[in-house]
Amino acid sequence: MSRLSMMMVCASVLLAVSVPGTAFGAPAETRADGAELLYRPPGLTASAQNAAFSPDGKTVLLTLFPDNYNQGAARLELLDPGSGAEPAVLLAEGDQSAVNLPGSSWNGPAGLVTFSFDRTDLDEVWTMKPVPGSSPKRVTEHAKPRGFTEPSFSPDGVWIVFQENLDQDGQAASGSIWKVRADGSNLTRLVDGPGTGTDNREPNWSPRGDRIVFQSHSATAAAGTWDLVTVAPDGTAPLSLTNGGENTDASWSPEGTRVVYSSDLGVTGRSQLFVTSGLSAGTPVQVTHVDAAYSGAPSWSPDGHWIAFESTSGPGESPTALWRIQAP
Repeated sequence: MSRLSMMMVCASVLLAVSVPGTAFGAPAETRADGAELLYRPPGLTASAQNAAFSPDGKTVLLTLFPDNYNQGAARLELLDPGSGAEPAVLLAEGDQSAVNLPGSSWNGPAGLVTFSFDRTDLDEVWTMKPVPGSSPKRVTEHAKPRGFTEPSFSPDGVWIVFQENLDQDGQAASGSIWKVRADGSNLTRLVDGPGTGTDNREPNWSPRGDRIVFQSHSATAAAGTWDLVTVAPDGTAPLSLTNGGENTDASWSPEGTRVVYSSDLGVTGRSQLFVTSGLSAGTPVQVTHVDAAYSGAPSWSPDGHWIAFESTSGPGESPTALWRIQAP
């Protein structure tokens, strides 16, 4: 091979593995809106969901549902997109479900990931080291019929915020937001769903530590209407970020001044990703633009360059793959 040919090959290799702002390699597939494929599980039914970045941005924690979107058992996996290899299994246990939340479920100071797990046939908050073969540790312990799900860490790793489920379906659903220390102490309710006639879900703690964002549905609102709300870490000073539509799956930008979320904004065919212009209700920026495909469960990369998310390739609740798109 000539020296010129060798230089061209080397340049091609460098282009294939070097993407500004990330350690990931060249995408296997790119959508019309610029989103790049991170991972599509093999088979016809497996669904990859709930991407959450490691603190260094090099690894992605995900939930894998082998039997279709949100169906059946679920396991936690660790994806190294730059390797081209299948994800490593972090936690899988028979017909049980271990499910992480997009956003701040992987904490650097604590060196742990947090997730819900029904090992006892009741959803509880758990933590474990993000190393295959590690043992999970239960944080909460409570009685039926409640379920504790969708946990995320405070930035210092001391607290975990999560949702309490009393009834997941219909207008009567009434979830509350709680926090607990990572050692299981000081269980504290922040938002009282039954007491306020609201259903509150998927809390994510700001990287600055000063606010918690979650989605909230009022029993008096139209079915399917969800708005994003933030509160202080003690549950006070609520502020609305949205007004109308189906706004869900909220998580924070690395600097804690913007929120990315999934919404139909009352006008899109299927839910797309949007980013708030700040921390008050205003005109958001639309990020994804494939109206035929659902896009949701977003997480911002620690360097601020990318947003990872799940998306379908067909109609209905079909299995999802993981994608990333440049952040606005």
